[in-house]
Amino acid sequence: MSEDSFTNIMKKSTRTFLLIILALLITGGGIGYYLYNKGPVDVQDSNSIKVTAIALYDSYTKDSAVAQKNYTGKILEVSGEVHEASLNQQQKQVILLENGSDGSYINCTMEEPAQKIKATDKVTIKGICSGIGEGDADLGIKGDVYLTRCYFVSTK
Repeated sequence: MSEDSFTNIMKKSTRTFLLIILALLITGGGIGYYLYNKGPVDVQDSNSIKVTAIALYDSYTKDSAVAQKNYTGKILEVSGEVHEASLNQQQKQVILLENGSDGSYINCTMEEPAQKIKATDKVTIKGICSGIGEGDADLGIKGDVYLTRCYFVSTK
């Protein structure tokens, strides 16, 4: 093999390698641009998984790994009975739904203030599930299941 043919092969290999790297950079940049400009999920108009507050909490307490896979990060439509409605430090309304377990709730942080909600009202709330809080077993405090960016679907 002559030195000229070896040089030609190296030039072609280098050119091919550089073209592949360039194509990967352009593709990565396009994906990054799309994800950056995508914006937040529209919770109100998105499809959701329907579940009761009791079933949701039971799922997390019985097998948290399966519950994480099925619910965490997903949009849920949770039906249940209101335990309490209050405001958090950011002045957003927080609705606590009964889940059949004393001392723990489905904790729903609302995006917009709701009509007059009171304890024992039956509601359906749609929001993004963040998972279950840790609680403190030594103090007997159970963890809540958290929903964020919530909206009311119905009130009975």
